[in-house]
Amino acid sequence: MASKDTKLQVLKEKNITNPIRNVKQDLRKYLSKEEIDERLQEISDHKKKMFIRFLWMSGVRVTEAINLEKKDLDLQNYLMTVKWLKSRRWNERVVPIHPLLKNILELYVAPLKNTDKIFPYSRQHAWTICKKEMNCSPHQLRHSFAVHWLKNGSDIVTLHKILGHSKIQTTMEYLNIVPIDQGKELIKIPF
Repeated sequence: MASKDTKLQVLKEKNITNPIRNVKQDLRKYLSKEEIDERLQEISDHKKKMFIRFLWMSGVRVTEAINLEKKDLDLQNYLMTVKWLKSRRWNERVVPIHPLLKNILELYVAPLKNTDKIFPYSRQHAWTICKKEMNCSPHQLRHSFAVHWLKNGSDIVTLHKILGHSKIQTTMEYLNIVPIDQGKELIKIPF
């Protein structure tokens, strides 16, 4: 039996029956092509505009973009080698460059030396640019690229390789978004 001096401490109630919610299961936020084009037209700073356009048209992670050097671009073959650090080890993959982005990059990187970074920003500054100019995070531009890719009928296996996901299940999460948007298009089809 407890003595009169013993005090019980009641902790905040927790519902332990609900599974822990995985953030990646939430529908990803993205911008439509029209929203991106509209916001890009409002940006007057050429370098910031190029950085945002690069993120949108390449689908690379922000750290991959800010680590990119001129020598990593193979504009003749429409390719770039992106690098990222994971578990204190540098990884890299070769990513295709859209012809429109390739033409813009040729002009943009022309005055740079081979070892110069294309976008000499810190991760925090890159995030600030996207937030101020586009009202989104750099990763939302990556999501926008992926959704745009799938909406235009391109295959998920190639998208998986371009995005550099270690598991295809991560890439397949974008399929949660695309069917919702495709349902709106289905209404327009006469039967």
